[in-house]
Amino acid sequence: MALTIFQQNTNGIAQPSPSGIAPIPGPYTNQYQRTDITYDYAIGGIPFISGESLRGTYFRKVYTRSFSPIRKDQFDNQQVPGEQSIWGWWLRSQSSFVEGEGVQFLDTTVDPTFGQRYFYSENLDVFSVPGKITLLPKTQVFTGASTVGPVKLRGAYNGPGTTAFQDGVLVLDLGARTLKFASSIGGLANYTMPGGLTGLANTLTDDGTNYYFADKTGIYSGVISSNAAATKIWNVPTTSGNYVLGWVKGRLVAGLDNNVYELVGAGPALPTPKFTHQTASYVYTSIGEIGTAILASGHASNTMSQIHKFTLDSGGAMPTLTSGVVAAQMPIGEKILSMYAYVGTYVGIGTNKGFRVAQTDINSNLSYGPLIVQDPNGQGVQAIGGSDRFLYIGNQGNRLIPQAGWVNPPEATTTDGLIRVDLSQQTSTGGYPFCHDSMPDGGVAATGSVVNSVANMGQSGFLAWSTGSKVYTNYGQGLKTSSGFIYTSKIRFNTLEPKHFKYVFLRHENITDGSIDIYGQNPNMQLTTIAPGITGSSVSGATAPFFISDIGNAQEWFQLKFVLHAGSVDGNYTPTLSGYQLRGLPGVSRQVIIEIPLLCFDHEIDRNNTPAGTDGFAYQRFKALEALTASGNIVLLQDLNYNDSNLVIVDDYHFEQQSPELAKTASSGNQDSNAHGGYIILQCRVVV
Repeated sequence: MALTIFQQNTNGIAQPSPSGIAPIPGPYTNQYQRTDITYDYAIGGIPFISGESLRGTYFRKVYTRSFSPIRKDQFDNQQVPGEQSIWGWWLRSQSSFVEGEGVQFLDTTVDPTFGQRYFYSENLDVFSVPGKITLLPKTQVFTGASTVGPVKLRGAYNGPGTTAFQDGVLVLDLGARTLKFASSIGGLANYTMPGGLTGLANTLTDDGTNYYFADKTGIYSGVISSNAAATKIWNVPTTSGNYVLGWVKGRLVAGLDNNVYELVGAGPALPTPKFTHQTASYVYTSIGEIGTAILASGHASNTMSQIHKFTLDSGGAMPTLTSGVVAAQMPIGEKILSMYAYVGTYVGIGTNKGFRVAQTDINSNLSYGPLIVQDPNGQGVQAIGGSDRFLYIGNQGNRLIPQAGWVNPPEATTTDGLIRVDLSQQTSTGGYPFCHDSMPDGGVAATGSVVNSVANMGQSGFLAWSTGSKVYTNYGQGLKTSSGFIYTSKIRFNTLEPKHFKYVFLRHENITDGSIDIYGQNPNMQLTTIAPGITGSSVSGATAPFFISDIGNAQEWFQLKFVLHAGSVDGNYTPTLSGYQLRGLPGVSRQVIIEIPLLCFDHEIDRNNTPAGTDGFAYQRFKALEALTASGNIVLLQDLNYNDSNLVIVDDYHFEQQSPELAKTASSGNQDSNAHGGYIILQCRVVV
């Protein structure tokens, strides 16, 4: 029941809401206007006299105001426990980052694995040892390895001359028509190139003893340990230059134009192709091997891109196919630029759209996952290498991003580099963890060319990669990169409400050289120093938190940046970051809880001794108040003595029938008219 007019007062006492109060349609925001009766309060236009009383204990009824609680008891039912079960602070901690980068918000209720992911990093090793972040080895140009480019690399051992019995890479400079052996310890040796070469193809392979390359005149082979000139061993069908070579399953396999050849026996005349693609413009891009099959990837412009498989027959030979056996078909518009089959199980697929990882089944069919990184510019991934449990992919100009619309931090490099992909575990979306890896130290400008090749430097554990005319390696002469940084994901405690971010606890090993800096950033993208140059004991940061200034107050989210600096005395020294904990408090405006005692009798006397009411007036009002409370709607509460109004939600009301403290005033002939009279205790929360 909602009241708009009370008969005992002047007509029209329920008026529109006063200025400054949000106009919410409905009968419960009616405003009461005082006339002849001095009522103290009105709720939804229903007037009441205050029922405050200090007499005795039982009859004690007082007006109270308090704040609503802003924290509640919580329990942990997540895979990563501990954050919500600790009293007091709101906490967010990370002690491992092995799920990789590419997450905007650290909302662990959305995905528990986000607790081991982060936003972005450069020049840091987050994967090798779980729970430890260190600086990567320094990456620098291998001086003299190449001059013109593009450059194709191939990991090798035991080069010619001074590089004998050394790990390194073969460096084929297509533009300069040179071949060199670059040692993992800095040595460099030249190979004699055969005369008459023209239009070297972008391909290079080896069988452990011999190397193989091709130009528009044929396929050549030479001995890795000898600088003698390579000799031509096979012809090529055309002078298109669309050639790719691979040493797989103990034989040389070539993709020449739209044909696949098994090159065994004596040349130089080519044997009959094992397979000819039905599309004449089809170009093969990579050759690899898995399980019992040989793989050949390729594309026909933007209309078709596939990976074909060739399963060896019982005698170990490749079968002759009249129709291609397709192991994987790419979406229309996505073409394979590079492919790298690794340890018989995984296949890295570089396309014009980005990079995917496929797994094989017992029939050597491939099942690939989503794009792990994407290239909005369409140049994609044209170089892939593998080492240990990782794949390394070329990242031209640092353009690869985890998802459409992603924006890297302002200080992110724009140079060429590598991205590392961890094959040991999958993310919740079916991809694999990744992070930015090797890149030139000192902010070297991008070459403007694609990263064309990635290779292991033999068994040394170091990598080499090429872009344009440059060859980079991370053997670093025993030095670490000068600095590296990591951004955490944006921390918002799974809610959009503002929070006060107050303290950071840092976990690190003892820092005897170098240092760690902590920065913080809020939605205004205001990056501010929290703690520069942290050194010394691992205990200090764990027990003495670092205070966050005003930039952490009343923010939707907060993001931390950690910068690691290499040692100034020992250039191979790196600080080790183990984790952090961020502490915050709710930053929402707290609601006011009001408890008001009200008189509710048929006949009442106001402060001016003016009688008010009629028979049944008490019943009419508390029934209206019941309906108002039951609705759960927003209501206008007026303090008529102070001309103060608030929109509130009535949480509860309690009516207690009692004899009034005032003398009963009844209409003639009805001495029991206050039979339903008593006190109302009204509990409400201010919403505006």
